[in-house]
Amino acid sequence: MTSTAPGTVVVDADVKPVIVGNVERRELINPTWYAEPMLLNSLRLGAAGVYHSAAGNAQHDEYWYLLEGAGRLTLGDAAQANTAQVAAGTAVQIPAGQGWSLVADQPTWLLSFLVPAPVTPFAQSIVKSVGQVINVSALGQQDAQDATADRQYEVLFDAKRGSRGATMFVGFIPTSGAPEHYHLYDEICVIVRGSGVLHTTERRQPIGVGSAFHVAPRLLHALENPNPEDLWVLGVFRPEGSAAAAYYPDGRPAPNNED
Repeated sequence: MTSTAPGTVVVDADVKPVIVGNVERRELINPTWYAEPMLLNSLRLGAAGVYHSAAGNAQHDEYWYLLEGAGRLTLGDAAQANTAQVAAGTAVQIPAGQGWSLVADQPTWLLSFLVPAPVTPFAQSIVKSVGQVINVSALGQQDAQDATADRQYEVLFDAKRGSRGATMFVGFIPTSGAPEHYHLYDEICVIVRGSGVLHTTERRQPIGVGSAFHVAPRLLHALENPNPEDLWVLGVFRPEGSAAAAYYPDGRPAPNNED
């Protein structure tokens, strides 16, 4: 079990894997001081690797993002199974208790975010009423929205898409980066394209593809992008809400703060 302080960057090389068959699992983020923490696992599947759970996870809703590779996803039991081809840039939402399996067609790198399901007190108190659950979402299929400064973001899962307790999005950060800010929600972030620097108070850490960090509520942070291409950051936060909800150090709501 990995206990990671807020704002500390973690990569696969920092964590010893647990190997089961053709699957390597690394627990990158587990803030153990939280009563109901979100968790992040990095999973590497070899060619023809199989990652599966017949009954799903009873305690957590699970959100995946494929960083590399491709495979065949099956959701539900044999009698009512839904199947889909997934590839890099695909996100998957699996409500607690739903069975699933993923068969890799090639070596595949998968990020798995575990968000407490409404079986515990805080999760029950923040659960949103949702409509149709959308299980698979591909990056680039949803409209981009404006965030702080010149940033934009694309929502992969939220209450409108069947996510009852969390929002998953990808933020696109242009050259020069985002200003120092904080959120009121609890968030786990992973860099999925580009490189740059994470600033937290007086700390400066390099970040690249696969770099993960936990942003606790009210933690001042900023992402610097010194490159001509956008820096892409994948985020999952709870409670569910707007990815534009941010505040500057003096408490002023950032532009496009919708909450």
